[in-house]
Amino acid sequence: MAERPFLFEIYRLNVVDEEGMLPFLAPIRTNAEILRVLSSSTESRFDRETESRRGTFKWSLREFATYDLDDDTPWAATLTFARSVITQTGQTVTDSSIEKALSQISPPYAEIMHLFFNLERHLVAVEYNSVVMATSQWRSSLHEILDAAAHSLEFQSSVRLEPVPREDEVLVAFRSFQRLTRLRVRLRIPNPELDRRTERLRRELESSGIRDYTQDMKNPRGLSQSADSLPFATAAMAQAGYKDGDITLTGYRNGKLQSIRTGGKAIRGRIDGLKSYIRGMAVNARTKEARTAIASILEEVDRLAEPPIAPDSATAPESDS
Repeated sequence: MAERPFLFEIYRLNVVDEEGMLPFLAPIRTNAEILRVLSSSTESRFDRETESRRGTFKWSLREFATYDLDDDTPWAATLTFARSVITQTGQTVTDSSIEKALSQISPPYAEIMHLFFNLERHLVAVEYNSVVMATSQWRSSLHEILDAAAHSLEFQSSVRLEPVPREDEVLVAFRSFQRLTRLRVRLRIPNPELDRRTERLRRELESSGIRDYTQDMKNPRGLSQSADSLPFATAAMAQAGYKDGDITLTGYRNGKLQSIRTGGKAIRGRIDGLKSYIRGMAVNARTKEARTAIASILEEVDRLAEPPIAPDSATAPESDS
């Protein structure tokens, strides 16, 4: 039987400073601190349970590991994310009829997905699982676990995974308007990769100490759509995944006033020949084959979410937030 391909989606790792946290708690600023949160998140005390009409589920992180792949990708880590079925509601067959019942499975079976972190670029490849990813509950539960781990380490920050939009999706939509009258987006500014289009915006936000920036730009006569304008830089930063939620664009296309939401779907990648190996990766985490497999995944992430072209006056992005 042919080997099933390994499918994954690409997310941006954003570090978010939470409001209302005690002032003496420290913010997350370095990759080493992010790794501490990821490592701590595998403790069973941070598992989360959710209920739905179909049953009760437990969400867990396990099997944390780090890897020194090469000089170009020194910050690589993996986690296994699991959804266990505690109870399930459905139909059951009795001797005389078919009735609704609540089933309990012991030990509960789990659907799993692997997460691959490139902390040099703050990108995460999340193994695609159509069952678990049918709703957004998986990401909410993952964030709750990471939040609990971060707070247990006395950090005031949270770690968030935000979809990196597909194939310049945001910028294609941005350019599709003959006259763009409104742009709404919430940007995250912890550690953007340098880009000619976003350098000025990033530096202005950094100099003002801004890490979370909500924009609602309006102009009935039309916002500037030139490559050196603030609206374009905002769209480019959102395209890179430094955002919270969708981007809303409003304006005139083909002579009609239209409003579109974009940026909510992550890039999806595929690598043939790795599916079976990934399933047993935790057992072989320290082998040369494991490092090779992870390097292949992160290389494909780089190809699909191509690193930006750094501005001439800028240095390469640092590994710290």
